[in-house]
Amino acid sequence: MENIDFIMDKAKAKTMQPLVLAMIGDSVQTLFVRTYIADKFGVKVNKMNKMVSSVVKAGSQFKTFKKIEESLTEEEQDIARRARNTHIHSKAKNFSYAEYIYATALEALIGYLHLTGEKARLNQILILSLEELEAE
Repeated sequence: MENIDFIMDKAKAKTMQPLVLAMIGDSVQTLFVRTYIADKFGVKVNKMNKMVSSVVKAGSQFKTFKKIEESLTEEEQDIARRARNTHIHSKAKNFSYAEYIYATALEALIGYLHLTGEKARLNQILILSLEELEAE
């Protein structure tokens, strides 16, 4: 078996389908938030799931995206735009279509930053997403 390097070339990552990037980004954000909650709060699983859901849901992701939208690089804007313009076959419960597509844009951006190894920018966005948790 060949050694797997999880740092992907930017050109290759840009060719990935936006919804694949979003799926990866959702997983990355969920793991980050779970780890943060486990470390900071040490709560039981049911409480942890509720806390994670308060951050990794379309409404919160929409708010996080809107906070960073003005500071996106051209490259990040392109990833987000592609994700927003992708035909999505489902809709999040209790959230508008606009919130859902911007949440998808955030997830795709997180996925892209993770795959390309841009850890500093990824951490900046993930930490910002925790503000929704701290607001509760």
